[in-house]
Amino acid sequence: MPRFKATTSEGEVYRKPKKEKRIRFKRKYILYAFVIWIVANVLVFLAREYISNYFFSAQLPQLQVENYKRILIFAPHCDDETLSSAGVIQKALLGGSKVKVVVMTNGDGFTRAAGQNFGKIRLTPDDYIRFGYLRQNETIHALEDLGLRREDIIFLGYPDRGLRFLWEKYFDSKVSYFSPLTRTFKSPYSNSYQRGVEYKGINVVKNIQSIIKSYEPDLIIYPYSRDQHPDHWATSAFVKFSILTLNYKCEEWQYLVHRGDWPTPFGKHPQMYLVPPFKLAFTDTKWYQVPLDDYMIERKSNSISDYHSQMKVMRGFLEAFVRQNELFAKLDAEDAKKYEGDNLFSDKYLVSKEPTHDIWSLIFEKGADIESIFAAHDSKNIYIGIKMVGSAKKLISYYLHIRAFENYKYLGRMYVLVSGSKMNVIKTMTSPAFSAQNAKMRRKKNQIEIVFPKKDLQNPNMLYLSVRTEFLGRQLDRSAWKVIELK
Repeated sequence: MPRFKATTSEGEVYRKPKKEKRIRFKRKYILYAFVIWIVANVLVFLAREYISNYFFSAQLPQLQVENYKRILIFAPHCDDETLSSAGVIQKALLGGSKVKVVVMTNGDGFTRAAGQNFGKIRLTPDDYIRFGYLRQNETIHALEDLGLRREDIIFLGYPDRGLRFLWEKYFDSKVSYFSPLTRTFKSPYSNSYQRGVEYKGINVVKNIQSIIKSYEPDLIIYPYSRDQHPDHWATSAFVKFSILTLNYKCEEWQYLVHRGDWPTPFGKHPQMYLVPPFKLAFTDTKWYQVPLDDYMIERKSNSISDYHSQMKVMRGFLEAFVRQNELFAKLDAEDAKKYEGDNLFSDKYLVSKEPTHDIWSLIFEKGADIESIFAAHDSKNIYIGIKMVGSAKKLISYYLHIRAFENYKYLGRMYVLVSGSKMNVIKTMTSPAFSAQNAKMRRKKNQIEIVFPKKDLQNPNMLYLSVRTEFLGRQLDRSAWKVIELK
């Protein structure tokens, strides 16, 4: 923009025109307003979390660890078992119960922590494996400090950051998953539960089933299905799937580790409580707590300190789990009611209520924010409804992943993609026994309805399903894996 020229005793100077001044003022005003908006939202978030900490801590019912004699704990990585259940382990051992811990991966894929521990920027596959053994030793020391014996700790040796792919793409495929970090298709660890096990989802299930059948636990503790870390929710899916296929009856508790900035605040605050994140407190999850005394809190803090490799890079996060209690969830199976030909999206067909507006990107893309899932059935068809906060967009991909059962016998799986006005089955992830040729799909504003003929899914009476949304290959939202019984 040209500027006005003026002549003074000191020579020629330039003055900004009023229009340019107004434009700059508006830019500053918008910038200041945006900064104020961010700060205000952060303050509201912190205030809400602090208030909920004291409100929910008084509302959470207590679980009795002493009621169980054989407890089995599944951890996606080395340290998750201590963060979530160090107090449970202490209480169980104090009461004479037995505890066994199963670690799914060795946590060898944490590049930042491995690099800092070894003082290297470029890491080799051997470095990642060496880091995996280091993290195993940290887990052994931490759990021995809590009273466990080495023989009560099992390392499965599956790939860190790869469990999601084993669950979705490499479940029953002919080829194994290739870990880009350790550069192998199978476990390179000499102490894995099944030495040299190939990276396939079906092998994960076989290992979990073998452990459950031999140990016969009356309580299984595993990650919460709405945990945002892919290895955590995939571990949850694997464990629940194994329990279903065994038709194994026991108590089940789920624990949360990764959900945004939770637990709030970071750092060591032993006088505070672990409570569910505000958005998760109003879903279909039932939350409980296990209270700890001062001695147990101190022992948990000491055990967390044994994870030296992790304390170097995320001390504040780890110490945030040193609280007055430990938090657990129960996510019950839902019954799909008989369809009466009315509105599928009415409350009587609701099977899953999801948290909304809980991720920053979803505030701006409401068409990807999953609000709820509905299910119903009649003598011929299964009806699945997916409801978003905003209108379903053509550029957003909607995935429905179904695993079907008949009297707890696994029938197969189907992976359905809804994009625009079309519905497709991803063939590489579809059971050959299933068909979607006769399935129908209808979109209306913020709703997607899919109808499957029962015979095309081999007439199941139970489904295990989840929904996720993506934009250009990037995941935006994902629902919990839920058991839906067709009664």
